[in-house]
Amino acid sequence: MSAREIHVVIVGVSVAGIKVAKTLATFSKSGGYPNLRITLIDRNAYHYHALGAPRSIVDKEFGKKLIFPLSTLLTSHEVDPYSPKHQFIQGELTSVTANTVSLSDGQTVSFDYLVLATGSRNKLPANLRSQSIAEAQEEAARMFDNIAQAQSILIVGGGAVGVEMAGEIGHAYPDKTVTLVHSAGRLLPLNFKPALSDGVVSKLKRVGVTVYLNEKVSIPTGTTFDCSIRPLTLYGASGREYTSDLQILATGTQLHTEYMETLESALGTSLRDSRGGIKVNGYLQLDSPKFTNIFVPGDVNNLPAGAKFALKAAEQGASVAQNLIALIKAPETGRPAVLKPWDGSLMSMILVPIGRNLGVFQGMGMTLGHSWWGDVMARNMKGKDYFLSQKEKDFPIRKAF
Repeated sequence: MSAREIHVVIVGVSVAGIKVAKTLATFSKSGGYPNLRITLIDRNAYHYHALGAPRSIVDKEFGKKLIFPLSTLLTSHEVDPYSPKHQFIQGELTSVTANTVSLSDGQTVSFDYLVLATGSRNKLPANLRSQSIAEAQEEAARMFDNIAQAQSILIVGGGAVGVEMAGEIGHAYPDKTVTLVHSAGRLLPLNFKPALSDGVVSKLKRVGVTVYLNEKVSIPTGTTFDCSIRPLTLYGASGREYTSDLQILATGTQLHTEYMETLESALGTSLRDSRGGIKVNGYLQLDSPKFTNIFVPGDVNNLPAGAKFALKAAEQGASVAQNLIALIKAPETGRPAVLKPWDGSLMSMILVPIGRNLGVFQGMGMTLGHSWWGDVMARNMKGKDYFLSQKEKDFPIRKAF
């Protein structure tokens, strides 16, 4: 047993961040390193299970279940529940140095190891903007109410999230006018087969969704998308007019990594790509030999789009956790830590529910677009609860103290 005091700071309790935190906390509780302390930092008081957002906008009770308090994430992993050592700090990361992070409220937190897992931010309703649990619950309920009241809904963006939202709305409200517009010639990410997109278009039509492809919508500067009732006409490059009561922009994510500027200034070099993705090496460490104690898993790093899926973020989190454990154990062994690179595999499987009963699937050598087997796979593997039951296992204690 090691008596060393070890402090791991995890900023961003995202899919990747949760995987790192739970793995390290389990390792600490196992007895070898009882003085391993974990500090979680996030701008929000909750984790939002964003995979379930498409269902939440048509099912208010389901939406309530997607918000998990962060203050109790590691409660069951404490070595001594009456003297907890792990902590959660709600705060916005503003800067990083070699051994400290600074928050917007003036706090400075030192670390031995740092995990930057701040993820990416989707637009409403694929994510929430509120920072408190109560406000987030109100925000989710308000979006549901607005969707219910709107008679015509325009969704711009035909990736998986846009397709799932269109399908859920079309299935739940067959009397509404639902339109999905996508700039590319087929739906879903282009690393998946064209036949999958063909199946999606066909099945969206079955739930009453009108689909336009190869159409770039012009969005006036300053236009906000907050899932509110707002009659608006937008124009496509074809000249077609799209008039709707409510608009959803599902055109990708944003990275907010301005907190890297301090470290970049100290080094005199950029540590981010043109999108703001933080550069990493094969071990998911910050791509600088001076900072081998900083890891960057998940959406916030500069890996390609095929690595920006929840499953891949969890895999990266698991890889980072095992490498951290190797680094932590090295001083007791007297030998350098042997790290294992993340395998770098990109997402080749996708499940896309279209409402409650339809969907498509690609994986295991199969492409099930038009086939009813795609409906079965998507409905049973993802569509029944958008993996909420799996997420609930990460948060056995739901009540915030």
